[in-house]
Amino acid sequence: MMPIRYARLLASALLLPVMVGGGVQHAAAQTAPAAAPAQKLVDEVVAENPELLDVLLHVTPPGESRNIVIAAHLPKDLGEISGDDDLGVARTGKPLVEVQKDGVRIGVLLQLRDAQHHPIGAIGIMSRWKQGDSQKTALARAIDIRDLMAQRISSLPALFSAAR
Repeated sequence: MMPIRYARLLASALLLPVMVGGGVQHAAAQTAPAAAPAQKLVDEVVAENPELLDVLLHVTPPGESRNIVIAAHLPKDLGEISGDDDLGVARTGKPLVEVQKDGVRIGVLLQLRDAQHHPIGAIGIMSRWKQGDSQKTALARAIDIRDLMAQRISSLPALFSAAR
């Protein structure tokens, strides 16, 4: 039998509230549809670019109405509902570059595209950052990574099925 303190710890970890777009949604309620090809792509990109701290794909899965993180280097982000910034970049294509509050990371949010250059969502790329680094260079590097990824995405449904 499990001691009560461990049972409570386990229960609180499973039901840990996650802040999502101004509201709270329990982690257990956040489930991303199977997106194995998308996750494989993210894993490959991070392996090819070890300077990356995180890569997130914000996409509305086929047949769904919500845009969510379908693939991420850090598993804690999977299933997270995309915020207004993510949706805006996906819709407009206007990039967002932000040095994080800790001053050692930079996030670049770009429109995610497929091989035919059709917009299919947003990609967030987090990299190391130090004082004196160029935001313009970080943006250019993120665009290169995004464009190389796009060549490996035949279509939005391909992110969810075996054929990419």
